[in-house]
Amino acid sequence: MTKFNDEFIDEVQNHWKENKGKTLGDKTGGVHREVKSVKKFGLQDLADHFNITEGQARRLLYVKKRD
Repeated sequence: MTKFNDEFIDEVQNHWKENKGKTLGDKTGGVHREVKSVKKFGLQDLADHFNITEGQARRLLYVKKRD
């Protein structure tokens, strides 16, 4: 299991608190009718931003929780 330093954990958690649920953009698609979907900032987006896996991001947010 990868160890992370405390500054990185705080940075990830702060970035998550600031951006959780924000809309990233709209996508229009559909074959027979037009469907509009909204992409929101999620756990995979957080993992991609810090170049870590989704499991590591989940562990930093929920297991290593700091208040």
